[in-house]
Amino acid sequence: MRPCVIGPLLLGLVLGSACGGEEEANEARLLLDRYATLEHPDLGERRRRVDAFNRLPLRSERVIAVRDACGPLQDALLEAEEQSTVARRLVERLEGSAPGERDPADAERVEAALGASNEALGRVRALRDPCESALAELRARYEEEEP
Repeated sequence: MRPCVIGPLLLGLVLGSACGGEEEANEARLLLDRYATLEHPDLGERRRRVDAFNRLPLRSERVIAVRDACGPLQDALLEAEEQSTVARRLVERLEGSAPGERDPADAERVEAALGASNEALGRVRALRDPCESALAELRARYEEEEP
């Protein structure tokens, strides 16, 4: 090949790889930003945010791996909270009713909700370290320094 053809070809390869790195950096910053805003006191809003996080359209394998490590953690955390809320409401209903008016199935529902919450907490324990490690690596690589 002639030098006048090789030069533009090399320039294109260099620029293309730089753009790919910038795309990954942008995706990483987007993911870190969205992850930081997942917490919300309203469980319905939090569910919406977690679902949106899990559906982030990403192309970078590195960033996808972080999303895929942290999305299930957030799902499990939210499930544990949701099931605890169900159990708490059922207990309040049981405590607020006269003994003869209590639905015997409510006690079973409380037990099932607490069991589901505990199962979700078990998943949280298994998923936390991989997520936190992946987030730390992404932050170290792409998060901008605070002035």
